[in-house]
Amino acid sequence: MEAPSWSVLQRSRDEEKYPDAVYLSEGPSSCSMGIRSASRPGFELVIVWRIQIDEDGKVFPKLDLLTKVPQRALELDKNRAIETAPLSFRTLVGLFGIEAALESLIKSLCAEENN
Repeated sequence: MEAPSWSVLQRSRDEEKYPDAVYLSEGPSSCSMGIRSASRPGFELVIVWRIQIDEDGKVFPKLDLLTKVPQRALELDKNRAIETAPLSFRTLVGLFGIEAALESLIKSLCAEENN
C-alpha cells in the first residue's frame, strides 16, 4: 500500500525559503522536487520520493536523488562526486533525517547565491 505523497508542508517551506532554487514539477501533489542553482546553469538535482506503508501501518519513506548536469561537468568530475551523489544523499538521510538532508543539499547547491 502506498501513501499518495510526501509532506506537502515541508516541500512548501522549501519552496518559500528558497523560491529561486526549489520547485515542484507537478505542483503540490508532485512526487519530485527540483533544486536549481542560478550560478551553475544546467546543473539540477531532483529528489524523487514515495512513501510505502506496510500491513502493520509502519511508514517507509523512499527518497532518491537524480542529477542533471552538463556532460562537461561529468568529464571534469575526477573525484566522481556527481556519480556518487545519490548514495551520499541516502547516507545523509540515514544520518540526519529527511529535513536536514534536504536543507543541507539545497544550501550546498545554492551557497554562492545566499552569501
